[in-house]
Amino acid sequence: MTDTARIKINSTAEGALRKLKKAGIGVYNCQKSGVAFLFSVKDKDIKKVFAIFEKPCYNISVIRESGKNRFLGKVFARIGLVAGAALFIVASAVSNLFVFRISVTGSGSYLAPEIKRIVYETGLKEFSYYKGFDAPSATGRILALPQVTFCNIRKSGSVLRIDVQVDNELGGTALKTPLVSDRAGKLRNIVAVCGTAVKASGDAVNAGDILIEPYVTAGETRTDCLAAGYAELECTGRGEYLAPEETEENLKSAYASVLLDTDGIISRSHTVEPCGDGVKYVIDFTYLHKLSINMR
Repeated sequence: MTDTARIKINSTAEGALRKLKKAGIGVYNCQKSGVAFLFSVKDKDIKKVFAIFEKPCYNISVIRESGKNRFLGKVFARIGLVAGAALFIVASAVSNLFVFRISVTGSGSYLAPEIKRIVYETGLKEFSYYKGFDAPSATGRILALPQVTFCNIRKSGSVLRIDVQVDNELGGTALKTPLVSDRAGKLRNIVAVCGTAVKASGDAVNAGDILIEPYVTAGETRTDCLAAGYAELECTGRGEYLAPEETEENLKSAYASVLLDTDGIISRSHTVEPCGDGVKYVIDFTYLHKLSINMR
C-alpha cells in the first residue's frame, strides 16, 4: 500500500527541494531526468505542491496516482487483518525511533564516504535518534555530487537505506586519482566536494603538489573514495612583446598579448627596454588559474 503520488516538474532538483523543504513537505524517491525532476509526496500534500509551483514555467503534473483508496477498501473487508496490522505498526514505531546502521547501495555506492558525511551534517549518525534528520537537504546535496542522477533515502527498521545511481557512462569508470596542481602559485580558494583537501587557502604550492586526496576520514578510519572539487590559484607570470617604437597603441597590444594566455588578470605592470631597431615591452602580471577534477 502506498499513499504517495508521483510528481513530475520542470525544475532543478536543488531548487525544487528547497521550496518543498520550506513548506514542510516530505519528498521520496527523488530522480533527475533531463530538465525534469521527479519525486513522490503524500496524498495530503499534493494540493500544497501544486500551489508552490503554480507558475506555468514549472509545467507540473501528476504522473502516477496512489493506491491508497483500493487498499482502504480491502482493509474494511478484512477487519481481523487491521487489528494485526495495528499491533505491527505500534511495534514498528518503537523500533523506528533509532538508526543503528546507514547503508549506501546502487551504482553510486563508491561515493559512500561522502554520502555518509552529508548524512552526518544533516542531522543523523549511527546509534542515534532518527528525529531531526533533514532528508530533503541530504537528498539535494547527494544529487549535486558528480555523476549522481538518482537518490532515494528511506528508513527500514533501524537501518537508513540510501540508494544512489550514477551516470552509467561515467560512474563505473571514475578514477580515484587526486587533484594535482599544474603550476606554482598561492591558493586563493579550495573546495573538496568529495575527498579531502590537503592544502588550505593561503598556502603556497608548486607544480605537482596534491591539492585534494581521494579519501575521507571518520574518526581514525580512512576510506578511499572519488576525488571531486576545484581550486583557484593566484599565479605570477612574465611576457615580452617586441615593437618598432614605444607608443600607447603598442603598449595596449603588449597587454593584450598577455590576456590571450591566462584565465583572469588581477594586476599587471610593464617596463620598456631597447631592443635592436625597436623596443621590448616586459609585462609582469598576476592572474587567477582554476583547476578542477570530476566536476560537471
